[in-house]
Amino acid sequence: MARPGQACATYRGTIQVTQGFNRTHYVPILKFMQGERDALAQLEAVQRQRVTPLFEIRPPKPKRTKDRRKTLRMETLEELLARTGPHLAKAVPDGRAFIDGLHLAPAQTMASGEHPLAYFLAKARESGVALVPVTGPERDSEYQSTVSAAVAEDKRGVCVRVRKQELFGDNLDEALSSTLRKAGATRESADLVLDLGPVTPDDVSVFSKSLPGVIGGIDGLLAFRTLTVAAGAFPQSISRIELPTKVQRADWLLWRSLAGKAKPLVRVPTYGDYAIQGAQPPSPSAALHSGSPNIRYTANDHWLVVRGRALKRHGYEQYTALAGHVMEQECYAGRTFSWGDAYIFGCAGGAETPGSPGVWRKVGTNHHIVKVLKQLTSLHAP
Repeated sequence: MARPGQACATYRGTIQVTQGFNRTHYVPILKFMQGERDALAQLEAVQRQRVTPLFEIRPPKPKRTKDRRKTLRMETLEELLARTGPHLAKAVPDGRAFIDGLHLAPAQTMASGEHPLAYFLAKARESGVALVPVTGPERDSEYQSTVSAAVAEDKRGVCVRVRKQELFGDNLDEALSSTLRKAGATRESADLVLDLGPVTPDDVSVFSKSLPGVIGGIDGLLAFRTLTVAAGAFPQSISRIELPTKVQRADWLLWRSLAGKAKPLVRVPTYGDYAIQGAQPPSPSAALHSGSPNIRYTANDHWLVVRGRALKRHGYEQYTALAGHVMEQECYAGRTFSWGDAYIFGCAGGAETPGSPGVWRKVGTNHHIVKVLKQLTSLHAP
């Protein structure tokens, strides 16, 4: 079992204690999809040590048949979770990650009857990766039982994710104690994530005033292994936004306000966000639309968002011009800043292929993670 404030990585039954969270650590909440996973795989080793992603298993989505004129069919859980182990071994070889089945329907099971989270964790173990399961006060009994079994088997503790409605509810301490009891864990073996969900610039002043009191009032706050405050300010959809545009990073501005309080918090939380995606899961039908090419580029206090025209009609070559536009902006950090920035440079100059939406999710997410790490380092520099 990891000591308070530390995480442990399991390799084929051997538990190794590794560095815990500090003020420059980062917890991005990411969909367990190829672009996000590959973005992590491109981090330098020293950067990877400062990142603990919270992966969300996305729900199955409708798929087109080979004959596109026929009725759509729903993706199976087996298809969705295929190659889970190898994907994890590449993205988080040290096992430093949380995994959450929040968005899976309670009644969904594998064809064998196994809970999908249990299946996911088993496939991870087969590849030598043991993760920390995520639970919360609102999870159903089958989910809680699955988490409890994983806590007992892996001895890695649990991550308790408290969402906004519970955080500002009347019975937070009771809800936390009940959730830990169901998971078979204690505060000392638990990571606490306070997830505000979607936030806007108007929320910054409101939450910066209300959160310190709420956080400080949590029973046993200092006993939790780690504490993270997360929020997501990226728009759920950019289809109706006039582009190019700048979107304020209200999640970062909020956390910076909390960390810089004149009266220090009882415990300064680790920073978490939803990277370059909305805080809500996309609608299942969104997967059926190719949409328009776009690049999401993280700057100091905003995202630069640029978009082309419909991919089906105007093609993927549009990414070359979009990459060139990003490079022309003052916020472009230069080709050596991150793997993502090098790809932008290469695409604009013709050395890299235009890529696909998945590739550009990888590019934008990789740049975002490196940007946040550098901002955290600068913020807490002596």
